[in-house]
Amino acid sequence: MAAIEQPRADLPVPPGRVVHLDDGSPVTIRPIEPADAYPLLRLFDRLSPESIYHRFFSPMPRPRRAALLHLAGLDHELHEALVAHADHEVVAVARYDARPGESDAEVAVIVDDAWQDRGLGTRLLHQLARVGARRGLVAFRATVLGENRRALPFLRRLSPEADVRFRSGEYQVYAPFRRRSVRSATRPE
Repeated sequence: MAAIEQPRADLPVPPGRVVHLDDGSPVTIRPIEPADAYPLLRLFDRLSPESIYHRFFSPMPRPRRAALLHLAGLDHELHEALVAHADHEVVAVARYDARPGESDAEVAVIVDDAWQDRGLGTRLLHQLARVGARRGLVAFRATVLGENRRALPFLRRLSPEADVRFRSGEYQVYAPFRRRSVRSATRPE
């Protein structure tokens, strides 16, 4: 396993933004922070085997402490994640990982089974795209298991112009950000 990235202590924790889901439920979305490591473990414990398989492409044992700290301790530049909180728990995570000098990033989203089909993943993905656009990204890339057909419409809501190709049992998706998302990302908040 790669070395654990140490979070930057000089970064203030930004306040969360409350959004209302399709069913009216409020959730707070904010950047991930190191203190989210154990709430991530509780989220993992609530996920169905199917959700774990679709996100990680295989059955996965319970994450170890080092893996959780790695997931929660990001540089907030090339690697970013947003968490959604409800009822004092992390109920979803959207993450991107970019490479220096590239204008796109690999993206992944996971939503607690009890919170699926409410528009939470879509809202997280749109906010993450705005963050990425402010940092110079123009698109997200994703690999989706062939059997995970629910993920494709989800990515097309971010980018109707998404390029989707099926290879070796997986969908390779390139989803450029919509102009509106990029414009709203450059406006001061």
